[in-house]
Amino acid sequence: MDDNVRFVRGVRPGYIGGIARMHGEYYATAWGSDVAFEALMAKEIIAWWERYDEHRDLLLTAHVGDILAGSVAIDGSQSERPGWARLRWFLLEPRFQGQGIGKSLIQDALAFCAAPRFSGTYLWTVEGLPQSLRLYEQNGFAVVGRESDDRYSVPHVNLCMERRAPNGGKYNS
Repeated sequence: MDDNVRFVRGVRPGYIGGIARMHGEYYATAWGSDVAFEALMAKEIIAWWERYDEHRDLLLTAHVGDILAGSVAIDGSQSERPGWARLRWFLLEPRFQGQGIGKSLIQDALAFCAAPRFSGTYLWTVEGLPQSLRLYEQNGFAVVGRESDDRYSVPHVNLCMERRAPNGGKYNS
């Protein structure tokens, strides 16, 4: 990994917009999504920020020089799955992929989840992203559901993946 990579924990000015922009640009290029997708990302990130609690939630960003290279978040407030953490907004700018930055982001996020507060971690990803799927599987996630989705301006299939805490209980620290 490049010595110029810096990892930052926490939300700072510019990160909410930067993460929404990064997702908007990536999925416009990769999938043909339009500005509606970026707006949805911004809306969801802002909603997460409004209930943010540093003991339950996490934002990790990777920076190369002054460039926001990647992000991952943990949302521990998920009422749809009480006791579980949701891994969200994991993305690495394509020019920084294959350097171990994404692996570090995921591993650090999962280390946060390893505190004895969550029964497991789940995420939603888009079908057709083999590199992401492989990284999630290498970190103990398995596909547990699929559903069609057209909210992102381009119809696609979402995959729900989960990683249960050992022995079905809370993660050990």
